Order: sequence, then structure tokens, then C-alpha cells
Amino acid sequence: MYPLTAGIVVQTKELWDELQPSLAELPVRVVLEMSEIGELGALLDKIERMRPDVIFLDVSNVREPLERVIRGMRSTSGSPAVFALHTSTEPEAILNAIRAGAAEYLFPPLGEHLSTALERVGNERRAATQSFRRGGHTVAFVSAKGGCGATTIACHTAVELPHQSKGKVLLADLDFDAGMVSFLLKSKSPYNIADAVKNTQRLDENYWKAIVSNGVASGLEIVTAPPPSSRVALRPEQLRFVLSFVRTQYDWIVVDLGRSLNSASVGALEEIDDLFLVTTLEVPALHQTKLIVQKLLDSGYGANRLHVLLNRAPKRFEVTTQELERMLGAPIYSAIPNDFAALNDSYSEGKLLASSTPLGRQFTRLAMKIAGVEDQKTKKKFSLFG
Repeated sequence: MYPLTAGIVVQTKELWDELQPSLAELPVRVVLEMSEIGELGALLDKIERMRPDVIFLDVSNVREPLERVIRGMRSTSGSPAVFALHTSTEPEAILNAIRAGAAEYLFPPLGEHLSTALERVGNERRAATQSFRRGGHTVAFVSAKGGCGATTIACHTAVELPHQSKGKVLLADLDFDAGMVSFLLKSKSPYNIADAVKNTQRLDENYWKAIVSNGVASGLEIVTAPPPSSRVALRPEQLRFVLSFVRTQYDWIVVDLGRSLNSASVGALEEIDDLFLVTTLEVPALHQTKLIVQKLLDSGYGANRLHVLLNRAPKRFEVTTQELERMLGAPIYSAIPNDFAALNDSYSEGKLLASSTPLGRQFTRLAMKIAGVEDQKTKKKFSLFG
């Protein structure tokens, strides 16, 4: 289900007790809670500020003309869908609510009826925003198999992006098996991405600031994965909700998805603009790469959003790039050379590889390519020849 925000104006205890646990099971973040309408103008001002996607309105205790209330809610800039809630199933009550402009009329038990109604609103919101992406650009790195280097590339890319793009960058660790970002970048925050996923109803700018930590580079913030010892099951729709939220806070979001595809990484794909599949020339890695590429393309994932990164590439290939691309079913976006010794020495000193090293320069070039920044050296070279 597409993530939604909601406002609740419910006074009847039976409706409140039905609604709260039902919403807790869905990707819905509550941004407004009131037990009664009160002064209508003040309520509409709050709705205007919070801009919920849907409003749950208890119509059993509305003192103002119902049509005026619902019309006022729908006329706010967010154009929320208004769900009328009532304990009565009488046809007259249902007809009055629909005539007043309610999108849905719901009564206990809410159950599947609520989920279906929200799914419909979510599909409408998705369709309305399908032609553009709000906020930051999200790139993700995933290893074809363990040890291919997705985390290393994600970390170095995230550190370089603020310099190359001049934007605000988030590095999000969604590798729930290893979660090495906190170790490599020395993040000290006691919180992690699971805190955001489990508290979507509280998720706003202030709550998010308490979760992230500052990175090793200016303009970079980090949110880490939960430690393996406290691993919890995170529903894909909740994860998508968080990724959708962080788009509004950053210019770039770099995501480490760990190795291969699992329920969490698949759940995040909808919010990923560009997916970088990291592989090596080892036969098992290439085999797994081919399977993942085929799985993604068969599922409808856009070929223009899928890129293969060849890591630890040798100076000389036994096969041509074209042969490799035909075998994998996807183009090679970039090849990163092998410099294991320099990388290992850098990690031993507790820091990332310096951008002045040969491999560090390759990471810089990769970040520039992702950010769409032209390499000035290349530009000058070609300008000499017209």
C-alpha cells in the first residue's frame, strides 16, 4: 500500500478503539488527532498546515452542517479524502454522508473495509505523483553475493556526493544482516532505521533529527541499521514510508541494501530511483548477478534504473565488456579497479580511503557520474581537440 498521512477527528469511544489498532497495522502516519471539531475555522487551519491525505471524521457528533464541514476539509490545499465514521448502518445516515461529500462511509468492524478504502486512496495518490518524484534522488547499492563490496562503494559514494552535488546527503544502512556502515563511518547514534520504521506515526523533521548522526563529511548524515542482535521484522510498506519521508529532507539518499535481494530490499525498490548491482568477475557472483537482473526485469523494474557495477576489476579482461553485458543482460555502468591492500590499510586506521589515492579517485569519478557532474580533466582534454 502507498504510504499515507491521516488526520483523526473522532469522539465516539467505540470508533476510536476500532480505528487505532487498525491503523497501526497499515502504512499510515497520523499527523492530526482531535476528539471533536471545535471551532471549524481553527480545525481547517490545522488541516491546511498538516496536509493529511485522508481524514477520519466521526459524523455521529457533528453539530455544524455536515456538508459545510466536509467541503471545508476537502477545499484545503492537500485535498484530503474524508472518511465518514459512524456506528450506525442505517441507509439514511450513509446517504447523508455521501451527499455531503464523504469519500467513504465506514462502521465497525472496520477491518478489510478500511484497508480497501485506504488502498484506493493510496493508488490515487500514487497516480497523481507518478510523473514526478518529490524531493531527493535515491540511489541504492546491493551486492550480487556476499563480499562484492556494495557497502564500501556506498560509503565512499555518500562521502563524495556532498562535494560533487553541493547538496545535502543521507547514507541509509538497510543491510539488516551485517550493518557495517556504523563501523566504517564511526556513527555514534544510539538510534537506527528501525526506530523510524516502528514509529511512523511520530515521524517528522524533529524526530528524524534525533535518529540520524553527522557523517565524516560536511553535508552528510547517516542512519544506521539495527544491530544483528536486536534484529526485528520490518514490513516493506513501513520501510517505503520512511524512504518516502526522507526524500523531503535531502537532495540525495544513498542506500546500502547489503547482499542479494530480500523482502526488505525488494520492499524498498519502489522508492529507489537508481539501483546499482555490485558484482565481481568471480563465476558465482556473475551467475547471481544474471539471476537478479532477470528477476528485476521480469518483475517490471525499469531497465533504465538498473546498473551493474563491476568491482575489483582487473587491468585486463579475459572477455570484452560487450560479451559481459550480453551474458548479464544489463549494461556495465562502471568498472572499479582492485586495490585491496590500500583499502585494508585505510580500514585498519579506522577511516575511509583518501580521495587522493588511485582507488579513491575512482570513487570520486563514480560519485561525479551519478551526480551528473562532468569531469573537468576530461572536459579540458576534449576541448583541446575541438
